[in-house]
Amino acid sequence: MIKLIAVDIDGTLLNDQGQILPATIQAVKQVTAAGKKVVLCTGRPLCGVTDYLKQLGLWQQADQYVISYNGSLIQTTNQVTLLSHQLQFNDYLDLLELAHQNKAAFSLLTPDCMYVEPEDVNEIILKEAATVSIELQQQSAAKMETLSDLVPVKGMVLDEPTKLDQLEKVMPAEFKQRFTVLRSQIDHLEFTHPLASKEYALQQLAKRLGIKPAEIMAIGDEKNDLGMLKTAGMGIAMGNAVPELQALADQITTDNNHNGVGEAIAKWQ
Repeated sequence: MIKLIAVDIDGTLLNDQGQILPATIQAVKQVTAAGKKVVLCTGRPLCGVTDYLKQLGLWQQADQYVISYNGSLIQTTNQVTLLSHQLQFNDYLDLLELAHQNKAAFSLLTPDCMYVEPEDVNEIILKEAATVSIELQQQSAAKMETLSDLVPVKGMVLDEPTKLDQLEKVMPAEFKQRFTVLRSQIDHLEFTHPLASKEYALQQLAKRLGIKPAEIMAIGDEKNDLGMLKTAGMGIAMGNAVPELQALADQITTDNNHNGVGEAIAKWQ
């Protein structure tokens, strides 16, 4: 019996208009009322999923959970952090240098803020901050080093795809050992702690809750969901998922514009 349902957000829970369909909301509420956990697993920060948690009836609860920043953080929906894989400030400096050497814009994200050097602000960064509802602060590296409460969680190169293509070609091999490196979108290149992944975070949360892999359903659409589906006893690919995920999945549901998450819950939980 499924006890925990891990759900990706963009392209999975949300349709192409960035909305949760009413049928999906109803399906989630039915299973949580029956005592199952529905855990949103996303590259977004917690502040970028708050509205969705409210719609699903999961917000501000000590026994409901979110995996954010692609597994860097596990938090309760009443904002208690259970696991945090952080970067160091020197990581930020090295990533900033790598981006600037390749004339690309870089941002550093904390649990509730996106920091960017003033000269790096571009349309992609502005759009990302608005999409995930995170505060955007323009700060120099020198100023950021003086912030005693800085909690670096994720670095992002947000720029034209051709610049990211070039950066990936010239990136030192050491960086791929030092960080989890993920091209999450064509204009998004992400760097997190080497232990940060949806897969590892889901394993740790399930262990904490006493839930076995066979009791987990995971639903996703992109390559960063591969590990999550491997961890789950029931791995579900969306109808709009990338071919690699559909090939791995135990089942394929309808797409994100046709209640794919709700259909999966109804059929296989």
